[in-house]
Amino acid sequence: MSTHLSQSSQSKLASLSSLGQAKDGKGSLGEEQLLLNIKQLDLLHVKCRELRSTIQRMLDSIPTGATTPEEVHEGFVKSVVAASAQIKDFSTLYNSEESKKVLDQAKKSRDANPKGIKPWRAKDHPDWLDLA
Repeated sequence: MSTHLSQSSQSKLASLSSLGQAKDGKGSLGEEQLLLNIKQLDLLHVKCRELRSTIQRMLDSIPTGATTPEEVHEGFVKSVVAASAQIKDFSTLYNSEESKKVLDQAKKSRDANPKGIKPWRAKDHPDWLDLA
């Protein structure tokens, strides 16, 4: 699983080892743990982006042309089942213990050192949905 972050972003994030306290409270998270957290967040981000096109894929799968109502219904039902599986995958990943730990750690870090952390806004990042 590769991350979509640029090399410079990865090195900047990795160098911020004081982002939060380790579970035991005896120090900061190590670079390896931060990179694992970034990968988990990246996977959540990718799965979330995939959900944005779910309805369009459902509609695209409906057969057009000289088809019977049964074929249209069958195609739509298959696409709904696939969409349901994607939603379940995202929900499972989002509610996993690993994701909860990562998101809790990010919240603790933000609460402990909010200086310079701005809220993320889609309007500030018009290319956030680009897959390339």
